[in-house]
Amino acid sequence: MKKTLLLLTTFVIIFCWQSKAQLRLQTKAIPTKRINLQQNQHTGFGSQNTNAACDTLNLLAANNWSQYYYEDPNGGYTFGVGKNSGFSITEDANVFTASGANSNYISGASVYFAYANSNKSEDLNKDLILKVYDDNSGYPGNLLGSTSIKLSQAHQDVLNDALTTFKFATPIAVPASKVFYISIDHSNFSWGSGTRDSIAIIANADDETAGAAYQLFLDNSSSHWQAVNETYAGNNGGLDVSLFIFPYLSNTPDGCGIVLPVSILNFGGFIKDNAAYLNWSTAMENNNKGFYIERSKDAQNFSNIGFVAGAGNSSQIRRYAFQDISVKDMLATTTYYRLKQMDLDGKFSYSKVLALNLKNVAQWRLFPNPVKDMATVELNLTTSSAVTVMVFAQDGRVVANTDKGILTAGTQQVFINMQSLAKGAYTVRVKAGSDTYSKIIVKE
Repeated sequence: MKKTLLLLTTFVIIFCWQSKAQLRLQTKAIPTKRINLQQNQHTGFGSQNTNAACDTLNLLAANNWSQYYYEDPNGGYTFGVGKNSGFSITEDANVFTASGANSNYISGASVYFAYANSNKSEDLNKDLILKVYDDNSGYPGNLLGSTSIKLSQAHQDVLNDALTTFKFATPIAVPASKVFYISIDHSNFSWGSGTRDSIAIIANADDETAGAAYQLFLDNSSSHWQAVNETYAGNNGGLDVSLFIFPYLSNTPDGCGIVLPVSILNFGGFIKDNAAYLNWSTAMENNNKGFYIERSKDAQNFSNIGFVAGAGNSSQIRRYAFQDISVKDMLATTTYYRLKQMDLDGKFSYSKVLALNLKNVAQWRLFPNPVKDMATVELNLTTSSAVTVMVFAQDGRVVANTDKGILTAGTQQVFINMQSLAKGAYTVRVKAGSDTYSKIIVKE
C-alpha cells in the first residue's frame, strides 16, 4: 500500500532518480490557499454555437483533489524552480487526452501556482512560458506552440488566490492522436547565488490520480523528458500525481472563451421569522451579469422575486446573499428556490433547486440515486459547520474528497462530480461538524 498524505502535515520522503542522484520531496498542504474548482453545468460560453462550447479538461475533477506544493529540502520547489546538483529541471508538464465534440483546438490554459515571486524586483519582468507538445511514444514530442506571461501577473494571481490564465494568439489544433502535453517552461528562472525566483505549481496527492506529470531534465547540456513516477520510482511504485493545469478546448478556432464559466460552489439557505435567507458563492465568473432569484411552491412553476448583480469577470471566490421577506405569502410548508445565472450577452443557466421547509426535515439526503454525472448532497445544518464529503470505492479507496469549509446554518447543497467514475456502487460519507452520515450510491 502506498503512503497516505495528511493535510496540514509536512514530511520528507527519499526517492531515487535512476543511478545519478537522490531527489528528495518535502510535501506541504496549502490550507490557506485552497480554491474550490467545482463547476456547474454552464457551458457554451463565448459563442452562440453550442458545438463550439469550451471544455476545460480536469477542472471539474480537480475539485475533488487535494492541493499540495512539493518542496526540495535543498531549496526551491519540485514542480517549479529548485536547487539541484549536477542537473536542472527546466519544464514541468502534464499529459492530456482529448475526446468529445469540443476537442479540436486548444485556446489556452489556466495554471494554479502556490508561489510566483522573486526577491529581485527586476525578475518579475521575466517571461513564464506555457508550451504545447504532441505525443512521442508516451513522452512530450514536437513543440506545437507556446505563449507567455510576465512573472508579475502570476504573482498577482497568487496574492488573489486566483488561477493564472495563458492565451494563445492563434488556437492550436489538437493532434490526431488526441494526446498532448502542456508544460510550464521556467528555464530562465533561478534559485541560488542570491536569486530566489519562486515558481511552484500545485499538484495533487500521490495516487489520487494516475501519474500524469512529466519533467524535462537538463543534464550535462543534454535534455530529456522523464515521467515523474519514473523519476521518483522509489516511492513504492512511483509518485503518481497530476499538476493543476487546465487546458481550454473547443470545436472551432474561435469557439472557446479563455476564462472559466460561472462556477457555483454551493447554494443554501434557511427560513427564520417568516423570511428566507439564501446564500451562494462562486469560484469563477465570466461575463456574469448576475443572478435572478426564482421561487415556486410546487418546484415546477417558478417566478422571479429579485436580482443580485454579479462581478462580471472574476477569478476570486465571491459570496452572495438574498433575503425573501415575502415567503410567508406563499402559504406553503415547503418553498422552492433556484438561481437563474444571466450572462451579459443574454445566455443563462439554472442552479439546482433548493427546498426550504418550515417543518422538521431529514438531516441529509443524497440524490439522484442512481446517478450519471453530478450527485447532490443536501444537508440541513442547525449551526454553521465544517463540511467534508468523501466517496469510497468498494475496495475502500477514496475516489473523491471535497472539503467545503464552513457552511452556514440552514439547508445547504454540495455537488459531487461522478462523471469520471466507473459504473458500480460507491459509499458517500459526509462529515458535518461532529456528525457523520454514510449512504450507498450507484453510478450508472
